[in-house]
Amino acid sequence: MGEALQIAILHAQRGNLDQSFAWLERGFDQSDAGLNLVACEPIFQPLHADPRWVPFLRKMGLAD
Repeated sequence: MGEALQIAILHAQRGNLDQSFAWLERGFDQSDAGLNLVACEPIFQPLHADPRWVPFLRKMGLAD
């Protein structure tokens, strides 16, 4: 798990959705291998209702 994903997790835990998404995007740009688990990681549950969630998963090839 890369640094970007770890920071995204911290922001998600704190409810900082904008920052969490920013760090997820950074992790994507850095090809963070840990992002493969983001769709099933419970810590990201608060992001699921955000309109950016599904497009992000699609971008990663994790959603239809």
